[in-house]
Amino acid sequence: MYNMPSGRTRTSNSQGRQKSCSPCAKAKRRCDLRQPNCIRCTRQKLNCVYPPHPNSSSIATPASLDDTPATDKDNGFSEAPSWLGVEAPSFATMLGEEDLLGFDINPLDPCLEGIEGGTVTKTPSPLDTSYTDKYLAMFIMTPLAESRIRYSLEQWKMTPEMMVKENRTHWSHPKLYEDCMPRSVQDAYAACALAMARTETNATFIARHITERAYELVDQPQPVTPVDILARAHALILYQIILICSNDIRYYQQAGKLIPHLEQIGATLTAITSCDEEGNDSIAVYPSNVAREAWTTYIFQESCRRTLLTIFQAIATCRVLMGQYSICVHQLSAGNRFTVSSALWHAKSPFDFAMAWNDKNHFVVRELDFQEVLQNAVADDVDCFGLMMLTAMMGIDDVKGWLHTRGGKL
Repeated sequence: MYNMPSGRTRTSNSQGRQKSCSPCAKAKRRCDLRQPNCIRCTRQKLNCVYPPHPNSSSIATPASLDDTPATDKDNGFSEAPSWLGVEAPSFATMLGEEDLLGFDINPLDPCLEGIEGGTVTKTPSPLDTSYTDKYLAMFIMTPLAESRIRYSLEQWKMTPEMMVKENRTHWSHPKLYEDCMPRSVQDAYAACALAMARTETNATFIARHITERAYELVDQPQPVTPVDILARAHALILYQIILICSNDIRYYQQAGKLIPHLEQIGATLTAITSCDEEGNDSIAVYPSNVAREAWTTYIFQESCRRTLLTIFQAIATCRVLMGQYSICVHQLSAGNRFTVSSALWHAKSPFDFAMAWNDKNHFVVRELDFQEVLQNAVADDVDCFGLMMLTAMMGIDDVKGWLHTRGGKL
């Protein structure tokens, strides 16, 4: 996140309220206050000149009262809390932190609606009259960063239909809610169906309905049982995906409001996944209750692990799309892991699961370290969720190349 140039406070500007450089002020465009040249002037090759400093007789606001960088307050977002308190890989690494602030036109068209010349057009939201440009990306990702994010976005766009038609997502197993679906997921399920039925005529109604269901969820107290905690996480992710992948400006502002609630449920899931025990023993196929118990345990634990990673990826991605640049404060909990195995994830029965566990490759990826997968896996070992994580780490071209060497394709 860019800081206000040193020595310039909100009230020390010799031109009254003007904080922007002269070209941005003249064009009535937002200025990021970057020194020596702001990004807009750099991009458009303008002569970036800031108003002169006041003389010594001017009265400046004490730093203790107003020392927050302008971008923090103007954007309406503060530094996200590193509530995990551990040093671990972050999704900033996955998204290519060093490449997030480029000046190329972003191919992610839905995120650019209302943007003209790099600055957001003031388009009021029917859901909130305080809509401002802080909810759309002002600065554009470079192709490298975009290559790490596009595949996951494409998968997210298909998630509402997948949930409705197949009762699953890439991080929520189809058998997870087979016996009982918690109310939070039921409501999100209905929201997915509404999102699929959206037309130009009913778009405003559906946008309002979906956001109201999301707000009802976050107003409820945190659940205490593991299955209800996981269900709340799944519902929040589904609402967030609908909001950021809708191609509809009516949804964009609401996406940022769910981030703190995703962070909160992520912290709770971290505690649950940290208690998981790894099993390496073979699974007996007879009697079947042994395999059934192992399969049931895997379904819940693996769904928790994948959901936690999806939460972090969704938070980081959403912040990038909103033009919030200090995404590196989001950290993954030490010891995070998930299992790379298409055979295990797509097993149709306890018997199939036990056979896959005993005879097929499966790789436990810890702290996003894919070395063993890249060295020993074949294309068919990696399911769609694994590909989402790989492309976020490596970029889509490298993943396509690796798959090609292993007899597969993306």
